[in-house]
This record gives sequence, C-alpha cells and structure tokens, in this order.
Amino acid sequence: MDFGSAIKHTVDDFDSFLDFIASENPPLSLKRGELGKKDSFRLNQLLHYGKDVCRPNYTQYHYPAIHLMFFFALEGGLYVKTYQQGRPRLVKTSAYQQFRQLNLYEKYTYMLQAYWTKYDFSNQFSGYLCVNYFYDFFEAMANSKQPQWVMEEGLFEQHPIGAKDSYFFQQQHFFGFGDYQLQDQQEAPYKDSVKDFRVSAFGIYASRFLIQDALALWNNLFIEHLMAKKKKPFPQAGRPFAVFRQLFPSQKVENTITYVHEFDRTGAYTFKVGLGSGIWRKIRMSHDHTLEDLHLAIQEAYDFDRDHLYAFYVGGNRRTGKAIYGPEVEEEDWTADMAAIADLKLFKGQKIFYLFDFGDSWWFELKLVDIDQRSPAPRRPAIIGRKGKSPKQYPDGDQSD
Repeated sequence: MDFGSAIKHTVDDFDSFLDFIASENPPLSLKRGELGKKDSFRLNQLLHYGKDVCRPNYTQYHYPAIHLMFFFALEGGLYVKTYQQGRPRLVKTSAYQQFRQLNLYEKYTYMLQAYWTKYDFSNQFSGYLCVNYFYDFFEAMANSKQPQWVMEEGLFEQHPIGAKDSYFFQQQHFFGFGDYQLQDQQEAPYKDSVKDFRVSAFGIYASRFLIQDALALWNNLFIEHLMAKKKKPFPQAGRPFAVFRQLFPSQKVENTITYVHEFDRTGAYTFKVGLGSGIWRKIRMSHDHTLEDLHLAIQEAYDFDRDHLYAFYVGGNRRTGKAIYGPEVEEEDWTADMAAIADLKLFKGQKIFYLFDFGDSWWFELKLVDIDQRSPAPRRPAIIGRKGKSPKQYPDGDQSD
C-alpha cells in the first residue's frame, strides 16, 4: 500500500510552516520563545489542519498543529533560536536545506520519528495519558477492520478529558491517522473534550507499525512496565531511522537529515535573578557551568541555606516549562548537575524560573541578559551586581526540617 495521499496534507502543512518562517522571519515571544498570537493566527489560516478560529486570541500552544510543527523545526535542528533585531527569532541551519530536499515519504518519516522518539509526553499531557493509555488506544485502532469510530464500537474506552489531553487526538489527526469528534459543549464536563476518534485505513496500518515495530523507541514512557503488564515480550530497540523507514514500502525512504550542532554557544552568560519587586542579583558564569552551579550561586547571592530541594523550569513559565530537578531527585534521568548552560540552548532575553524549597516555594525569575563570547568565561560563577536587601529565608527564626 502506498498511502501517499494520506500523508500529503501533513507534509504540505509543515512545508507551509517552514515557508512562513522563512519569508516572514517572525519575532518570538519573550516569555516562552514561541510564535505570537497574530503570527500563529496568520499561519493557521494557511494550514489544512488549522484550528477553527476567527480572531488572533490564542497563543501558539492552543494551535495543536502549529505547536507540534514548531517542535519539529527545533528538535530536528532545522532552526535554532537566536537573538536578532531586539527579539528572539528562528534562524535556519544546514539541516533546513537537507529537509527541503527530502521526498514526501522521507519528510513524513522525519516528523513521525521525531514525535515518538523525542516528544516530551510527560510535560505536554497530564498524568492520565500514560503509556498504557497510548498503547491501548493504538491497539484499538490496529484491531479495527475498517475505518470506524473506535469508542462507539467499543474498541477503546474513553473517559472525558480536557483540552490539554485532547490535543493528543488532534496530533494523531494531524498525522493522518483519522478524525476526532468533540463532546457536546453543553454536556461535556471539560471544554473541548474528545468524544471519539474515527481511525482511517492509514491509521490502522500505522498503528500496527507503532505497537509492533516501533514500541521500544517511544520516548519518556515506561515501556518495560507496559510489557510486563501485557505479558508480552519486550521488543528490541533499533536505530530510530532504520526502524521508522520501514513504515513505507521499500525504497520510498532512503534519506533523512543529519543535524550538526553548528552554532557556537560558548561564552560568559549573565543572568539577572529577580526575587519579587525591586530585588535582584546579576550572576556571570561560563557556558560549561551547570544548573547546579547556578543554584549554588543564587543561594550565595541571596544568603540562603542550601537545605531544600529545588528545580529549574526552562522553555516556558512556571506551569509550562520543562522541570529540571536537583540531583537529589534520583528518579529523574537528567538533573541540574548534568545540565550544562550551553546544552539548554538559551537565547539572550529568555526567561527561566527557579523554585527553591517546595514547601515555602521561593520562586525566582531569571533573565539571560547577555552572552559574551569575546571575554574569557569565568572559572566559577560570580555575583556582579545586586539591588535590594535579601529577604530572610526563615522570617520567624525557625528553620524547616
């Protein structure tokens, strides 16, 4: 089976996304480093899988297809975020031209592979959407004998979920796996809850591939736990491209992109660390210092005791940013002591957030005010500016356990 027509809208939409970024060079928002409301609305009007809206009232996140394509552009290295003309923007890499030269099937393979091997499911959806849920959903579609509504036919039991988790089904719609139906807004317990999903012929075929051939590559999901529960053998993981190219018939997918980190992220980074109105410290550090080093420098700058857990939130605000915890949280794969500043791919003007003491919740807002590649990077973090008196960590004089 060819399935070229089933994936064409997906690939055409991503090409339209890339054309829009290349021609418009839109500035990104300072808070989240994403497309603004007006640009998201304009781009949405060009897409087959666009959101049905009539006004530019939504952020990029509320356009599931655009938010997903923004991830593809950055995660595969087609673009990087830099600071130009006073605002963060996207700049092409050599991988951009490699991608534009791929054929229809190769482009689709690139996107599907990026989604299942690199997408941060744990932060994008609630805990309700876990690996068991994903597996059961795709197993239900794989077992369909014809295009059909999988909930209505009793193949999959769907509980009402809100808009955030409903985006998962809209993402599968974007990939050409089928169409979704929303709950009646007057009856739904949550706004924009998905009622049912009608799997397509391609969705049946691709779902079988995902649970039979690509399962071991699913990102951030406890596949071993799933296999133990299902009492099925755990499949061996192969090289991602070698696996995902098998979705299509032989010789349809021969090439993919090879991303090389070609942007120099070395230098001295200066963060302005704010704590409430009128209180801040400036900390200068090297690109190879870690978030653990930054944590210790903030503690020193504000005269706090290093006696509680902490986390940094990168790539969003306090609620949407990716959490990077201190090394004491052992169940995390990537902790602050492993996260070098250069590896975070920050841009000048970007904000990140730091939470110290999960009980008292001291929230700090950090802004990257400078990246100096001309001067030597400091050997240890240094406090180079301050305003305002540090608050007492324990105002009542009692220290927490």
